[in-house]
Parts: sequence; structure tokens; C-alpha cells
Amino acid sequence: MSTVAPSVFTPVVCANQTMGSSCNISSDPCSLAQPCLNAATCYPNSSIPVGYSCACVSIFYSGINCENDLRVCQPNVSCLNGGFCDENATVLICQCPTGKTGTYCEAEVDICGNIDCKNNARCISKYGNWSCLCINTDYSGTYCETKSSSLTVKETFSRSFSAVAIGCISTVIAFFLIMDILKYCFNIDPIDNSVRFRRTRYPHRHKHRSRKTPISVIERPQYIDG
Repeated sequence: MSTVAPSVFTPVVCANQTMGSSCNISSDPCSLAQPCLNAATCYPNSSIPVGYSCACVSIFYSGINCENDLRVCQPNVSCLNGGFCDENATVLICQCPTGKTGTYCEAEVDICGNIDCKNNARCISKYGNWSCLCINTDYSGTYCETKSSSLTVKETFSRSFSAVAIGCISTVIAFFLIMDILKYCFNIDPIDNSVRFRRTRYPHRHKHRSRKTPISVIERPQYIDG
């Protein structure tokens, strides 16, 4: 009867920071954990407690794992509205697109200062271009300088009506002014003279009008007791 001797596990001792049954797996922290961030390079270093060191890609990164981003240009944060941030600058410098200004390209360039929009229109500036916003459909054109035909007709009628009204008012005022001058400066009363002339020319009309109509008196009957 044969007897099988119990197997005894004998660990494999690997060299050059490798492990595994075939010593084909690297055991250094850089390969196992890949701790370095922001494209930093990891180097095994047994002389320090963590067993590795990270070489950051530039001076704008710091920390054991190069986890601190000290760049002045942060993606999608530093410069706004499509502005370009200068990566080589030590302070934030944004190169703004046309029509934008400010430290972060956050403001519009006001180019409406030299634009004269007509008829109370408002100038709008956007990305280096401008346009005049007309107050209504009665105006058109680049500067809202063109009036519609309907508005032209309305203005012509309004001016004509105003001229007629002013003419009538002026005539009435002039008439009363002349009447006052004749009456108080020359003692001539045209209205009194006109009345006298009519009375002289048509005396029978005035006599007829001045004739008094007799008033008929109705006596109240009295009753006597018999």
C-alpha cells in the first residue's frame, strides 16, 4: 500500500520587485496603484515611506501625487465666451474673441457709441456687430431712418389739420383784437353801429317789434248768494 506524502507549499521568492508564481507581475506601487495624477510620471522609491515619487509635468502642479492644479488657466472656467487663456502666463490673461472684453471675456464691447439710430430706435451690440432696433413697423432701414407710406400720410394729414386749426384760431383772435382797438382806441363800436344802421334802414320792422301786444285780462267770476 503506497502512501502519498503531504505537499508542502513553498513560497516563491522573486527578485526585482516582482511577484507571482512565475515572478512576472510587478510589485512596485507605481504599477499596482498608479497613484500619480495630472499626467505625472511615477518612479519607485524605496527610500521613502510611500515607496514611490511623482514627477509633475510642470511647476503648476504640486502635492505627493501632483494632485494640486495651480495653473492660472482652468479648462472651461478661467476664460468665458470662447476666450483663449495663455497657458504660459503666470497671471490670468484671456485673449477674447471679437466683440468681447474684460478680464474673463465676460463683457460686450460697446460699439454703439458712434451709431446714431433714428426715430428713437435703440442700438444693440453683439459680438462686434450692431443693429438698430426700430420702435415699431412704421420705420425701417439700417438706422430706422425710413418711414412707411402709411405714417407719411398720417403725418401729412396731421400737419394740414393743425395748420387749418391754427389759422381759424388766429382769425378769431385777430377779429376780437380789431374790435377792441376800434372800440377803445377810436371810440368806434362796429356792433352798435350795425344795429343803428338796421334800425334806420328798416324802421317799420323795429316799430313792429317794439309794438306791445295787449295783455288780455280774464276776470274771475264772482258768485252771490241769493
